[in-house]
Amino acid sequence: MANAFLHTETLPPLVVLAPRKSIAERWRTRHALRTRPLVDRFLFDTCFTDPEQGRRARLATWFGFLGFFFGALYAVFYLLIGHLWGAVTIVACSLGFLATPFVMRRFRSIPFAGNFLAALMALGFSGLCAVEGGLRGHAVAWLASVPLCALLLVGKRAAGIWVIISFAAAAALVGLELAEIQLPILYDPAWRSLVDSAGYLGLIAFMFGLGLIFENGREQAFGKMTDALATTAEANEQLRVLNQEKTEFMGMAAHDLRNPLTIIITYAEMLREGDGRDPTAFASSIYQAGTRMRDLISNLLDSNAIEEGRFACDIARCGVAELIAEGIAQNQLNATRKGTQIEQIAVPELWARADRNVSIQILDNLISNAVKYAPPRTRVVIESGREDDWIFVAIRDQGPGISAEDQAKLFGKYTRLTARPTDGESSTGLGLSIVKRLVEAMQGTIECRSELGAGATFIVRLPAWDKALG
Repeated sequence: MANAFLHTETLPPLVVLAPRKSIAERWRTRHALRTRPLVDRFLFDTCFTDPEQGRRARLATWFGFLGFFFGALYAVFYLLIGHLWGAVTIVACSLGFLATPFVMRRFRSIPFAGNFLAALMALGFSGLCAVEGGLRGHAVAWLASVPLCALLLVGKRAAGIWVIISFAAAAALVGLELAEIQLPILYDPAWRSLVDSAGYLGLIAFMFGLGLIFENGREQAFGKMTDALATTAEANEQLRVLNQEKTEFMGMAAHDLRNPLTIIITYAEMLREGDGRDPTAFASSIYQAGTRMRDLISNLLDSNAIEEGRFACDIARCGVAELIAEGIAQNQLNATRKGTQIEQIAVPELWARADRNVSIQILDNLISNAVKYAPPRTRVVIESGREDDWIFVAIRDQGPGISAEDQAKLFGKYTRLTARPTDGESSTGLGLSIVKRLVEAMQGTIECRSELGAGATFIVRLPAWDKALG
């Protein structure tokens, strides 16, 4: 046991190493940082997810740059007139202003950066008061700006503390003045009027610059909030429309499922009671009712799969004549029952770039509609050919046709048209909507040409498969 214990104690700690980024990933990260606006390079992660933090962080960054710019101008001015102590104080504060964005990014704290700026201002202006005559100099006016800057940068609570600090500093200067203790002016008094003028005028420009930065930040934040509200409103409207569509579909589905389900239950009851009739006599009705229910459910599942982006095509070289033959075979029973003749006019050796199963589903739906809406003992003609880089398949019926009003909403979801099936068949209002999206998923197009009383022709176009392409 002792050996086991000692062995356990000597085990090295478990260290999980993060996977090393590839050179390309590191280059993309650096490139993304370089292409950001200058002020955004000093922001950290939460600044991009929280609009208020982002606004305050940008304000602190611009405030640092603004302070450095004004400080540099004043430092040069003080050096030119020989005001060495003033220049040293200003240079120290200016470097602190310039360092603020880096400090904020290093410590990932906006309040720290804001308080750091307020402290620089309070110390710097108090220092200038000490070397420029106290209340008799311009620096005391700059000291009065500290609480306002703190309010903009760190909020009301912290600004209240800086009000007390600034008030105490100014009160100390007032106390010295009342005690008739004169603070020195450590520069040539001949420059005093110019120094004071530059100080007061600079304060006006500085406060305007700070206000401009604040207002720009507020406008940007308000613009982002407006965009977010518009996006939310649009999303809510989409949800409302989707909810309305789902409600409409549930009503339609319940109505369409009730009839075939009633048929199945009725014939099942008759089979259970055994009324002496041949059970096979019920098979056709039960089969048709079950088929209607299956088609309705299949359409709903297909629509949901497309809406959720779970649908994918397997594009390959497909023989068009074979696809049409398969679509006809799936509808021959219903066509024969109605006395409808399906005629195929196909050009041999036509090849399309398409998904075989999806293409058969499209043709099955269109042929089924042609048989469903055409009167009994009519013809459905299916023609195919090539137009430039496209393979087309046209399904033409001799039904009642489609009005211009109905054609405008033909491919919409849950759409019921004026024309009705001619032999009591069901219609979910989803078929043509699904067909259109399936065709477009294969980079194809679909259109309808029709006039009332002259039948309807649906034309599907798919990209041709050329030898040069594979």
